Amino acid sequence: MTWFDSLDLSKVSDEDRFRILEYAVSKFGRARVQEVLRVSRITMWRLLNKQARIDDDKLRALLSLITQSEFESLVSAKDRLRALGVLREDGSVDYGLALEVLAIARNDEYLKNVLLRFVMQEFREDLKKMLGISFAGTVLRWDGDFEAFLKERKRRR
Repeated sequence: MTWFDSLDLSKVSDEDRFRILEYAVSKFGRARVQEVLRVSRITMWRLLNKQARIDDDKLRALLSLITQSEFESLVSAKDRLRALGVLREDGSVDYGLALEVLAIARNDEYLKNVLLRFVMQEFREDLKKMLGISFAGTVLRWDGDFEAFLKERKRRR
């Protein structure tokens, strides 16, 4: 089983497919990629000039040439999440998989720190409200009851 067997290749965008093709050609040469794809020189030219679409079979052949880390550096994060099934086509998230990532973060100190830093930056006000330390909604005003409270407190001392 290869590293790309778990990917849903239909979710990889045309732009990312082209980026993978260009990378493979720059790394292995046009002749080698053409041989792996089993296409003619004319078809190869069409693929490189975006006049023909890189179908799933050709993409699978291209992925066999590169490593997983090279794939991850070429493909955008959203497309990788789509290909892995975490992010659905309509933009919704597979909560089970997302929770699994968070469960893994408990055991990985670096990932845990990255997640906590992200949560603090992006959700600071929400966290304050959840923890009950939000003063944003508190209005301070001087009224008669407060003045009576201060006089009573001063008298008791």
